[in-house]
Amino acid sequence: MVRRLVSLAPVPHRFTSSLAAIALCVASVVGPAAAQVPPTGGAKDPKPQAADDTDAARGVTGAEKAQDAEVESPEAARARAEQRFKDMIAAYRGKDGVEVTTKVEIVASKDGVEGNGPAVEAKFRFGPDRRAQMNFRGYDLRIGDGKVIAMHDSNPLAYLEVGDNGSAYYQLFNAFQALPFVELGLALGEEDPGEVAMQLLPQIPNVVPVRVESDEIDGQACDVLVLAADDDSEELRLFHDPETKLVESVRGVLRGGPMVEEGAELVFKATSVAARPKVAPTADSFRMDVVGRQKVDGLAALIDRRPGAQEAAEEDREVEGLKVGEPAPELVQPRVGEPGEWSLAGSRPKPVVVDFWATWCGPCVSSIPELAKLAEEFKGRAEIVMVNTGEQGSRAEREDRIRSTLEKRKIGKDSPLLGVLDLDGLAARRWLVRAFPTTFLVASDGKIAGVWVGSSPRSQRELRTKLEELCGKPADAAAPGEGAAEAKPSRQPEP
Repeated sequence: MVRRLVSLAPVPHRFTSSLAAIALCVASVVGPAAAQVPPTGGAKDPKPQAADDTDAARGVTGAEKAQDAEVESPEAARARAEQRFKDMIAAYRGKDGVEVTTKVEIVASKDGVEGNGPAVEAKFRFGPDRRAQMNFRGYDLRIGDGKVIAMHDSNPLAYLEVGDNGSAYYQLFNAFQALPFVELGLALGEEDPGEVAMQLLPQIPNVVPVRVESDEIDGQACDVLVLAADDDSEELRLFHDPETKLVESVRGVLRGGPMVEEGAELVFKATSVAARPKVAPTADSFRMDVVGRQKVDGLAALIDRRPGAQEAAEEDREVEGLKVGEPAPELVQPRVGEPGEWSLAGSRPKPVVVDFWATWCGPCVSSIPELAKLAEEFKGRAEIVMVNTGEQGSRAEREDRIRSTLEKRKIGKDSPLLGVLDLDGLAARRWLVRAFPTTFLVASDGKIAGVWVGSSPRSQRELRTKLEELCGKPADAAAPGEGAAEAKPSRQPEP
């Protein structure tokens, strides 16, 4: 058996005798993610039932119990436990799928003193072929087709995509170090049950199935798969439905090793609600839409750590996008490649097309020629402004990328297409932009006349039709010379 878990990441934490240090150690075990999920209630710790009561509830007579005790040797008990473990693994990897909501609490204790780490909540959807969706600590991850794709709630403009290197479980382990969710090992772990046993709780890796017991949770009969280390320093108890084989509760105890000093214990408690979905999942149900997001290089780059970014992202998700008929938000932004600012209010009473875009966004870039064409056709009667947002780098670097992008599409510096910069992303937030490109048409009265998310021939036709309604068709424009005084000089010179 290959013990890859041991070599991947040594655990750097050690207990001390103080309660504060114990609690800090416990908190660090549950992973390095920045956004913590506040606890919403205590985890239920199944209470062991008296043997006679449990057996009576299950209809087992004293004679039958005595007979079972005589028949099942330690070897037979272990064989039954190993088979039950295989059945549980199969239950999480079947074609019908599994949906799980779970909460984990970690408690450190020594000499009667306890320290509690923050509870961690997570939601999972599992399907066949090692497909999964994970939501915890603000992350949304999708696993399948040899890839792991991740987003974070704090940043609606970025995503991460990496290969799973042949093991989705170990890729997740390398990224997050300690994931105290036994469901991940059962659903995404290796083929070898012995290795899956190590993957259930990375902090308790040296356990093997030893027996199956009977117990109750809230008055309902359940089975308990007990996994233990040879020296009793580690034990893991999986309380599960005897029919579905899905986990309902977990209790893990670590009594020794580099994480726990002598005389201390680290206890993992989890409660889970697991069920089969009404409709069996397909490959499409695990795909993630990354249109309008920038691909980043690592998990750290997914998180927007600016002050208030997390709160702003949460507020954005709760508020619907701008609608037709609503007043357009304020928009005053620095021009691309020249000093000064452009303002939406200063463009009135002409209608204005406001297009939020980024150089890394393929659909954004492909729509530039059509926007430039509209700017030429409606010159003097409407303004077309491209708001560059969601970019990394300095202002000079961003302007260089914009210039290169426009040059490749043969948009010259004499084009009436306007360009401004949203350097801090606040304009995109005010306009509730959630994907790129997003295009708004603002009428002469300052109200939204049209909103299009994404770019397609249809959306381009609709935008042109709306502009014609507000301005008249280009063929109906004033005779040459008329309105020339209103035409503004180019706003897209070469930086």
